[in-house]
Amino acid sequence: MAKIVKEDCMTIEQATTAVGVSKASLYNYMNFLGIQRQKFPFDRRSYVSKSDVERIKQFVEENRG
Repeated sequence: MAKIVKEDCMTIEQATTAVGVSKASLYNYMNFLGIQRQKFPFDRRSYVSKSDVERIKQFVEENRG
Protein backbone atom coordinates (compact mmCIF):
# COMPACT_ATOMS: atom_id res chain seq x y z
CA MET A 1 0.00 0.00 0.00
CA ALA A 2 1.28 3.45 -0.90
CA LYS A 3 2.29 5.84 1.86
CA ILE A 4 -0.37 8.46 2.51
CA VAL A 5 0.84 12.06 2.43
CA LYS A 6 -0.82 15.07 4.02
CA GLU A 7 -1.50 16.70 0.64
CA ASP A 8 -3.79 13.79 -0.31
CA CYS A 9 -5.89 14.27 2.84
CA MET A 10 -8.30 16.74 4.40
CA THR A 11 -9.04 17.41 8.03
CA ILE A 12 -12.10 15.92 9.68
CA GLU A 13 -13.64 19.42 9.81
CA GLN A 14 -13.07 19.92 6.06
CA ALA A 15 -14.53 16.48 5.38
CA THR A 16 -17.71 17.25 7.35
CA THR A 17 -18.20 20.38 5.25
CA ALA A 18 -17.49 18.54 1.99
CA VAL A 19 -19.93 15.72 2.76
CA GLY A 20 -22.50 17.95 4.44
CA VAL A 21 -22.94 15.93 7.64
CA SER A 22 -22.10 16.38 11.31
CA LYS A 23 -18.85 15.15 12.77
CA ALA A 24 -20.66 12.32 14.59
CA SER A 25 -22.34 11.19 11.36
CA LEU A 26 -19.02 11.34 9.51
CA TYR A 27 -17.40 9.11 12.13
CA ASN A 28 -20.34 6.68 11.86
CA TYR A 29 -19.95 6.49 8.07
CA MET A 30 -16.18 6.04 8.44
CA ASN A 31 -16.67 3.18 10.90
CA PHE A 32 -19.31 1.52 8.71
CA LEU A 33 -17.12 1.74 5.58
CA GLY A 34 -13.93 0.75 7.44
CA ILE A 35 -12.15 4.04 6.76
CA GLN A 36 -9.21 4.88 9.00
CA ARG A 37 -8.32 8.30 10.34
CA GLN A 38 -4.78 9.45 9.58
CA LYS A 39 -2.41 11.25 11.94
CA PHE A 40 0.81 13.01 10.96
CA PRO A 41 3.82 13.86 13.14
CA PHE A 42 3.68 17.22 14.94
CA ASP A 43 0.03 17.73 13.99
CA ARG A 44 -2.82 17.25 16.48
CA ARG A 45 -5.56 17.05 13.86
CA SER A 46 -7.01 13.88 12.37
CA TYR A 47 -7.21 13.51 8.61
CA VAL A 48 -9.06 11.39 6.09
CA SER A 49 -7.91 10.81 2.52
CA LYS A 50 -9.70 12.70 -0.24
CA SER A 51 -10.55 9.45 -2.03
CA ASP A 52 -12.21 8.17 1.14
CA VAL A 53 -14.21 11.40 1.42
CA GLU A 54 -15.49 10.75 -2.11
CA ARG A 55 -16.48 7.21 -1.06
CA ILE A 56 -18.42 8.64 1.89
CA LYS A 57 -20.12 11.24 -0.34
CA GLN A 58 -21.18 8.53 -2.79
CA PHE A 59 -22.45 6.29 0.02
CA VAL A 60 -24.47 9.14 1.57
CA GLU A 61 -26.03 10.11 -1.76
CA GLU A 62 -26.95 6.50 -2.59
CA ASN A 63 -28.55 5.92 0.81
CA ARG A 64 -30.39 9.19 1.38
CA GLY A 65 -34.13 8.85 1.23
